[in-house]
Amino acid sequence: MGGLSPSSVTLSNSRPRVRVLCLPDVDRAIGGVKQLYRHVEHLVALGWDAAMLTEKPGFRPAWFESSAPSLSLQESSARGELNPSSCVLLVPETYLAVAWSNFWGVDLSGLARVVFNQNAYYSYGSLGDQALPAVASFYDEPAVLQVLSISEDTHQFLGQNLGISDHRLCRIVNAIEPIFRSDQPKSNRLHWMPRKNPDHVQAVLFGMQRCGLRYSEGWQAEPLQQLSHQQVADRLNAARIFLAFGHPEGFGLPIAEAMAAGCWVVGYSGGGGEELFRFGASCRVAFGDWTAFVEGIQAALEAFALRPRDTALRLRRQALAVSALYSGEQERASIAAAWEAVAEAFAHWRQNGQA
Repeated sequence: MGGLSPSSVTLSNSRPRVRVLCLPDVDRAIGGVKQLYRHVEHLVALGWDAAMLTEKPGFRPAWFESSAPSLSLQESSARGELNPSSCVLLVPETYLAVAWSNFWGVDLSGLARVVFNQNAYYSYGSLGDQALPAVASFYDEPAVLQVLSISEDTHQFLGQNLGISDHRLCRIVNAIEPIFRSDQPKSNRLHWMPRKNPDHVQAVLFGMQRCGLRYSEGWQAEPLQQLSHQQVADRLNAARIFLAFGHPEGFGLPIAEAMAAGCWVVGYSGGGGEELFRFGASCRVAFGDWTAFVEGIQAALEAFALRPRDTALRLRRQALAVSALYSGEQERASIAAAWEAVAEAFAHWRQNGQA
């Protein structure tokens, strides 16, 4: 179960137990799932009794490593951990229409909640005309103590589009793991992740083949798929260009990881990755502008061929900036501040007799 048993931690008077809902069990590369596990790792290191709640006992995603404690929802319920007077649930923004009174057979309706919104563009779900009342019920419920966001774009969306007051919003920094490094030997390789918007991927690749890109001789292009997190890092560390097709994105972690690995990034910001295209070694493309996408790739190839020293300097500066701004230390500090606000809100919630 990842080392420390969740129930072995002694609760302080001010800190509730934190249980993170991550059901159903899915073992494929989903960045938001990895970030939930990282969130728990930080909370545990900060002295909180925190753990992941899964569908089946013993389940852990195999595509990344994590020391986060975990147990099944049924195990946690049987232990008596899901007590409104001592427990807070951390829930994804995708749980918009769940029935809290019967969540996978467990009544969670009386527990305080924190919403972790990792993609503003999933906030309305797929509920159509029922989205507005569902959003109002999900976010305006007094049991929702805080809402966490992961980017400038998502934070602004939650405040302006969803009307969540500033005192209920906390920004979490998404850390880039140190396995992404810009000081490794590079070769003329170009990578992309084909999972999102595959039709856009095919259109751009076809355009690259048809237009006869200058300075492309000797370059190799390969998708990043069916790889572990470490294998993705190894590929990006050895590459020069990354194509970003993700849209919409809550933050755009693959973009940040590619930049930290010393890659020139061409592609979509996805909205949430907008803040990353400011460091001078990238080309942001408007969503669906396949012509501009190919032009951006051509410009990157020219930069490597005609201005190698200047391009290397810009890439190094970008990698240092991104790695510093989105470090593990920054992530932990942002989580510490957010959860102190949660602890304070939880104390008020209990005092008002809502637990």
